[in-house]
Amino acid sequence: KVGAIRSEAPGIGCRKLWLMLCSVFGRERMPGRDRFFRLLRRRGLVLARPKPRRTTDSNHRYHKWKNLVRGFTPTAANQLWVADITYIPLECGGTCYLHIVTDAYSHKVVGHKVSPSLRASESLDALRQAIAHAVAVRGTDSLDGLVHHSDRGVQYCCDAYI
Repeated sequence: KVGAIRSEAPGIGCRKLWLMLCSVFGRERMPGRDRFFRLLRRRGLVLARPKPRRTTDSNHRYHKWKNLVRGFTPTAANQLWVADITYIPLECGGTCYLHIVTDAYSHKVVGHKVSPSLRASESLDALRQAIAHAVAVRGTDSLDGLVHHSDRGVQYCCDAYI
């Protein structure tokens, strides 16, 4: 039965496979999850974990700023913003990128930009949107006390972004 399920869904993981078989045969007739995993491993039926994609290049010529947020927990909105880029695979085989700035306290997205490129100008657009939002909410141009944090990728360390 495991072979039949694997041929229909070759990428299914052990836990989902175990749950599917539990629903087919009943939980009482199935070995425990850990024993099931050991049986699959002995028979060579465990899938290899895919290598994680390396997406951030922190080895660049730009200045890498000190991490100011280690041990820092925001107590209100607009004390700490976190910027990142999410890779979004497209059905056509390409990739688009979501440049995002989130407020670490409220977990709200305060700036974003969807783009076909990883250019720093796209990340800068998301930051500008976040600043405009904060200015509108605060009613002042002052962003005193705000810390901006990122993974120190080239987009966030380049001259245009700083």
